[in-house]
Amino acid sequence: MTAAARYSQVLLAVWRQRDLSSPWGRRTIAALLVLSGAAGMIWLPRDAAWRVPLVELIVVVLGVWMAIAANMLEQNHPTAARTVPGHVRTLKRAALLGWALCTLLFTLLAWAMMPAAGVWPILLLCSGFLSAFLLWTTRLVWLWFLTILLSPLSLALGNWLAPARRALAALWETHTYEVLLLCLIFQAWLVVRAFAEGGARHQARYATQALMRRSMQMQLEGKAPAINAWAPFERLARPFVRILSAWLQHVLDRADNSSPHSIMARAEIVLHGQQHWLRYAMTMGVIAAVVFMIFTLVLTTTGVSLALVLQHGGFGMGIGLASAGLNPGFTTPNMLWQSRREQALLQLLPGMPQGRALNVALARLQWRDFIAGWLLTTMLLVALGAATGNQLLLCLPLAALPIAAMTLTRRPALMRAPNAMTMVAPSFIFLTLAGMLFLLARELSTPLWLLGLAVLAVSAPLLAWRWRRLVAAPAALPAGRLA
Repeated sequence: MTAAARYSQVLLAVWRQRDLSSPWGRRTIAALLVLSGAAGMIWLPRDAAWRVPLVELIVVVLGVWMAIAANMLEQNHPTAARTVPGHVRTLKRAALLGWALCTLLFTLLAWAMMPAAGVWPILLLCSGFLSAFLLWTTRLVWLWFLTILLSPLSLALGNWLAPARRALAALWETHTYEVLLLCLIFQAWLVVRAFAEGGARHQARYATQALMRRSMQMQLEGKAPAINAWAPFERLARPFVRILSAWLQHVLDRADNSSPHSIMARAEIVLHGQQHWLRYAMTMGVIAAVVFMIFTLVLTTTGVSLALVLQHGGFGMGIGLASAGLNPGFTTPNMLWQSRREQALLQLLPGMPQGRALNVALARLQWRDFIAGWLLTTMLLVALGAATGNQLLLCLPLAALPIAAMTLTRRPALMRAPNAMTMVAPSFIFLTLAGMLFLLARELSTPLWLLGLAVLAVSAPLLAWRWRRLVAAPAALPAGRLA
């Protein structure tokens, strides 16, 4: 086998292992990228329009590199590292090749967006560090959390770090190419160090990574993550288990077979499983408490003002709020697939709706959760927009309406088994649509109220049409029985 064939087998393994049974998710994402790029070229001002496809290409390059990096680290199995001659060496060289290509493409695309003279060395430096960082984050997920935690500190400690920044800037100005070369060598060394040679530490780390990958896959499929059985996590989850048990006991104690509300409250515990509203509320509560403690610690220890933090980080906070508050609602119907075997027994529950009444009751249950999350998220975004002076954050909840009209009116009896693509696609489409609304509001000065009317004009007829199809569909449960 030639060197080119050997390295292509390693780098393209993630593409060859794709799910051939469900290509529509990938096609939908590709179509959205093309449409959004074309829309930007047509409607945005000329000085900004040509940058839209370049930004999309940058996102695609980084996303492809992350997928390739994760797959190569998965190929770095401890047994293969010890028993297959040249396996680790091939992985390291392939990783260096992939890192170099990603760095070069990112640099060229970024330079095309800002073609200033003499800017390419700093672009090459930043591109190389970003590519190496993305490779390591696929191995150590906590690097993302560390970056999020340290970013406010870098802003807060700006005066204290100023001398070091000035010294580095002076060194860069006087020895640009020497510093660039040393940094690129260091980055290449980091890429190589990401792959282990086997041994006890490698086996333990690979087992943990396999558990994390399996847990993420199960989470995407709506199953209880395998990490729940991990002893440290199980101890941390005990308070949540007690709360869930108390809610279940409360629902059972107040059971009334003549009340549709009581019947659906009991059924929801099974139907929505890991995405039951109480589980989601507890998860969001813990995240909110952790974020509050971090902000309190940073603000009290550094003396930086909250207004400054909001001014620089308000947009990212808004995207985080929208993702946490709205994305779970898009995937609620997929939870039905995991409990389809138990749904046959739920059908025997006294007073359980049947036929058309079941379709309506189930859809109302899902829309109730989504509307509650949408209203709360919108209020938080309004408050954040008022604090940061950026009301364009309201493009996020507006973009969620047509996505919800599509996803929350699926006919459960005809649904297929969810996969990673079907779980991620609604969130990707939502963020893409929100970005298009944001560009229309900022670049073309389109009023938010006009965008809202346009979104409602699309969402309302879409919901009415999809609702009629849902009501006339075969009985919802068991889900997927007619697929």
